[in-house]
Amino acid sequence: MEGKSRTSASGKVNGGTTELEKAKSYESYFQLEKVLGGVRLLSVANKDPVHDEHLFIVIHQAYELWFKQMLYDMGSIIEIFDGKPGREEKHMLTLTHRLERIVLIWKLMIDQLFILETILPSNFLEIRHLLQTASGFQSFQFRLLENKFGIREEDRVKHGSKNYIDMLEKESAKEALRQSAKDKTLFSVVQAWLETIDDIDPDFWQRYVKAAEKSADKASFQGVVDKATYESDHKKGIRRLSHKAFKGALKITLMRDEPGYCLPYKVLTLLTDVDGLIMKWRYDHVLMVHRMIGSKTGTGGSSGIQYLQSTVSDKYRVFIDFFNVSTFLMPRKNLEAV
Repeated sequence: MEGKSRTSASGKVNGGTTELEKAKSYESYFQLEKVLGGVRLLSVANKDPVHDEHLFIVIHQAYELWFKQMLYDMGSIIEIFDGKPGREEKHMLTLTHRLERIVLIWKLMIDQLFILETILPSNFLEIRHLLQTASGFQSFQFRLLENKFGIREEDRVKHGSKNYIDMLEKESAKEALRQSAKDKTLFSVVQAWLETIDDIDPDFWQRYVKAAEKSADKASFQGVVDKATYESDHKKGIRRLSHKAFKGALKITLMRDEPGYCLPYKVLTLLTDVDGLIMKWRYDHVLMVHRMIGSKTGTGGSSGIQYLQSTVSDKYRVFIDFFNVSTFLMPRKNLEAV
């Protein structure tokens, strides 16, 4: 028709208009040739086929795809939290939705270990020698996920005498990890958000302190009521959140049924779920590896099961303070009585 721009199916400019790129087929949209073509069996290449190698590769590639999705979602969550408008209640629904997805992905990844365990230890031995020095320790995306979540450099268990970054092959991946260790993390932006919560209704803290002083178990509240005690625990690494942020988390938990606190409490609950599920995945992974290789050393040169067990530690629990909030809860009627 005259007067209208014509565009081609390839997305080329025709008549001054650029057509949106569109998929030609299911296979082309999902890039299945690339994805499915990535399953290369070394045992077959070496003319000594091992049936279970196919599952071993597919499971790990699936993990990497889920890591990619979580990195994508976590990046958006950090961005929303980091902006002041993102802390408004209208954005809380987006945050909870994406955190719920991350929770479900971790649950799925835990379940995937059961599928991996269908490989018998004796059959895995036929695959293991093909790995040479390749190891899950070298997963760039998993290390990036840890950094973005908020694991501190000083809390990491070293791989022998080497830094975790040194274990990666590509220099670009090493540089990306170094940068991620300097960038804002989910922990840092959540902490900043919680500190703003403490500024809302300053009378709340005064009521809490008075209620704690009247409590029959007064001493149990000193760890949070007394700032000096809290700061001392913070320096020792017992607490990760700042005192102000911890007070914000405590307020949200106690006021969870009140207007303006319902969705923030959901956010705290989901972050607690993610923290717990990551630790559960680590523990279940330890059990699976122990079952597969016993006390053998890791293919990447680590101590194997001993190294993995050392990561099932509170140092790797980024939001452990949300678990500890329960220590300082009190009946809400106590707050209303002061």
